[in-house]
Amino acid sequence: MIVNELGAFVATLRYEDLPAEIVSAVKIRLLDVLAGALTGYSFGNHASLLTILPDGDEAVVWGNGRRLSLRDAILVNTFLAHSTYMEDGSRFTGGHPSSALIPAAVSIAALTNASGRDLLTAIVAGYEIFLRMGTAIFPSTVVRGFQSTAVLASSASAAVGAHLLRLSAAQATHALAISCSLGVGLKEALKCSSSQPLQVGRSSEGGVFAAQFARGGALGADSIIEHGFLKAFADGAVGLHILEGLGTTFNTRNTYMKLHGGCRGTHAPVDVVTALVRREGLNPADIKMGTVYVGTVTFAGDIHAPRNPDQAQFCAAFCIAVVLLQGHISVFDFTKEKLEDPAVRALMAKISVRADTELDKHFPAERGARAEIELLDGRRLIHTIAHARGEPERPLTAAEVEEKFMLHVERILGPGAQRVRDLVMAMETIGDVNELVVLLRAPA
Repeated sequence: MIVNELGAFVATLRYEDLPAEIVSAVKIRLLDVLAGALTGYSFGNHASLLTILPDGDEAVVWGNGRRLSLRDAILVNTFLAHSTYMEDGSRFTGGHPSSALIPAAVSIAALTNASGRDLLTAIVAGYEIFLRMGTAIFPSTVVRGFQSTAVLASSASAAVGAHLLRLSAAQATHALAISCSLGVGLKEALKCSSSQPLQVGRSSEGGVFAAQFARGGALGADSIIEHGFLKAFADGAVGLHILEGLGTTFNTRNTYMKLHGGCRGTHAPVDVVTALVRREGLNPADIKMGTVYVGTVTFAGDIHAPRNPDQAQFCAAFCIAVVLLQGHISVFDFTKEKLEDPAVRALMAKISVRADTELDKHFPAERGARAEIELLDGRRLIHTIAHARGEPERPLTAAEVEEKFMLHVERILGPGAQRVRDLVMAMETIGDVNELVVLLRAPA
């Protein structure tokens, strides 16, 4: 059964098994998700959640240092990490693994005084479970209306929990089996980003509960993936592909990282338009009308007429307009003032987003976009890209990720941001992950 093979992998994976490039890939994704979570803290995205959770003594909330129970801290930190839509993602799963599993991994590693090497290994185990199970059900699961991140977070977090809690192969197998019933979330919830991250947080928390439950002797059904998970979340899923290359082929580098703010679906539209504008040396004032074509999956997530900043994160026209006007877009640009800016509104009115089934033919191997721009002088310009920046085919450098981290976090942690960056980039040398966690608190 598939879950038995996955459980054995999670329990027996060691740092020495990891290729150097995978270790490097994990470190920059850890740095990146911390940037997203701490930015979420600075926005107060977690404030209402904290009011209904009791104090505890096992783990800390990133940003403010409040101590909660382990599972409540994982709930809040996962919520924060997913609340800004800054984290990495996978076009082969439609989900965001770093926010789904890294907060759980860091919190458990701190509680157990794990080393940096232990943490990195657990994160790799979580990525493999997330990406392998996610690829088996995508895109069918999204078409059915589920959010991949929430569906997969429970099993990915069960994997990191099982590894860091040093479960046996049999216990890890039961943890994963139990977790398959605990992850769920709806795509429609993305239209309300102030509450949507809760479904990912609860899923991640559930996965850790599954690992704790299995450690205590609880059993899970060994046929749960073939006869439960795959049937529940996909049409015609082929489960055997989940195990291909397990333990020898590692997939962490196959996730994309974000250069821009906003939902990933807006990034290829932004990149294709800006590439065309820069190539031709155009100004926004030169544009009479522009049409951006995307695949049907991307189009389904686009909010064409955003009513608030949350919805603007899913609006390609808004993101394109902001980038054309100021040269970049970050999470700090999704504000009421920016959305109501007359210049932004005027440029948005010139941009339409449409679906083109031709762009579906290579999905998810490609998630590109095509731009057709008509200029005031009568010229018509066309440009197509297969991948947005940050995809595995067009990866960001470590320096670019570090720059993104400092841009977002220096204003929150002050001089401590550089210390966090340096610790993460040397994570394999750290004897206790608490060396990092104690720094994830904003000055009073």
